[in-house]
Amino acid sequence: MSDTTAGPIPEADPPAQNSTATASSPQAPASADMVQSVTNLDRAIKMRRDSDTQLMNYWLYFFLVSWVTFGIYGLVLFFKRTGRIDGFSARKQLYYTSLLEWTERYARQQNNEDAVHHQIADMRSEVERAYKTDLRPIKAGISFLLTIVTLGIYGLYVLYRWNRYWWDAQVLEQDFDDKLSQSWTALGLMRYPVSFTIDQGKRRSYPLYLILTIVTFGIWGIVWEYKIQTDPDNLYSSFHGVEDTVLQVVRAH
Repeated sequence: MSDTTAGPIPEADPPAQNSTATASSPQAPASADMVQSVTNLDRAIKMRRDSDTQLMNYWLYFFLVSWVTFGIYGLVLFFKRTGRIDGFSARKQLYYTSLLEWTERYARQQNNEDAVHHQIADMRSEVERAYKTDLRPIKAGISFLLTIVTLGIYGLYVLYRWNRYWWDAQVLEQDFDDKLSQSWTALGLMRYPVSFTIDQGKRRSYPLYLILTIVTFGIWGIVWEYKIQTDPDNLYSSFHGVEDTVLQVVRAH
């Protein structure tokens, strides 16, 4: 009886000791930082429910709404198209920043920061440069006022930004994903790379399309405008697919 009674007592002690050690572990603050990084990344991805939206069907707008509203809805569309681009930019910049922050902290936690330090620094520099140049905000309100003040000339610049934005966004995404895959492979986070395939159809010559619009008395401009409005609709699934894969890996670690 005494042997049987004494048996469970030493078995109950180790878990209590482990629990105490875990609670007082110096890694607790780092874990809190990791949780915050995951939260920021998750928040950036969920923002797409508001930013990555589809606009009114273009042909419905062109053949019906534009005529019924005497062209006024075209002004609304100007703000919606520009706002959608700026919203996507803000969300993706937060996404890239949060992901790099998480990767950096994970590497530090694994005592393997040297393996990816330079790569992360390069990625962070490229993201910052992109959002200060090619992917910087267009700002619908200011653009609209400048278009009026310049008698439409500034509107040509806005059209230029609309025309090339989604190409530039793809180039950044592909380059970022390639380097992220290299960093994560070095950290042992994944076996297969995160891949993003660029849609070459989004690379359009602005001067050529502008000339074609003039030569065809605006007819080609209708096709051009349709492409500009539907560009993001055709690309959202590709961006979202990569983000979902990334979030799945992050949550698993």
